[in-house]
Amino acid sequence: MDEEKLKKIISTTKKLNALYIEDNSDVREQTLKMLNLFFNSVTIGKNGKEGFELFKENPSFDLIITDIEMPEIDGITMINSIREIDKKVPILIFSAHSTTDYFIKTIDAGIIGYILKPYDVNQISNSLLKLIDREDHQEDDKLFYLDDDYIWNNEENALYKNGKLEKLTKSEIKLFELFSNSKCTLKSYEEIELSVFGDMSSNSKRVRNLMSRLKTKLDFDLFESIYGHGYKIKQKKE
Repeated sequence: MDEEKLKKIISTTKKLNALYIEDNSDVREQTLKMLNLFFNSVTIGKNGKEGFELFKENPSFDLIITDIEMPEIDGITMINSIREIDKKVPILIFSAHSTTDYFIKTIDAGIIGYILKPYDVNQISNSLLKLIDREDHQEDDKLFYLDDDYIWNNEENALYKNGKLEKLTKSEIKLFELFSNSKCTLKSYEEIELSVFGDMSSNSKRVRNLMSRLKTKLDFDLFESIYGHGYKIKQKKE
């Protein structure tokens, strides 16, 4: 891996708190040396039970790295227990097991990467880079930059302009959700009616009234009417 990519990884991972679970003391010691290159703080768990207890004590870990086959509680069981508390925390598997059964179980448990032992710094670097790129992409998906400096926050279901929250009705929120969830593509009158009102009428009057009221409220027309087809949302021009 080239120096620039490595710098990018470390500049991000040094800000993260990692939980590392491994029962083999020799493997744990060697891996910790590599992890310390990337993280300022690594909390250690010596088996699945201890790892889960540590997570419950501090559910704000940014990343979990774990073995699969461990005493007390195995890695899959531990991950499933963690997922009952947190569906999103990234989890990396470092394991000697490469059987299809283990892969399927870990995929079902919602892990983001699987590194086979023995591993090296380069493999860890590549996995962490994928994690960073994934998180960056998810962050990009949260915000939709619209015309006239409006921003739709997909995570909050909220519309902002210059940092100020715009008050929207339930129907207006559903309208923005529809467009943001489909990457702001053209939507027909029927699609809008079904998503916003839960049914479809024989004309587009409800949709046109909704757009008109929203235009008046915002003092700007964020939705462009495409004659005979429906509407497009106006995204920020590059």
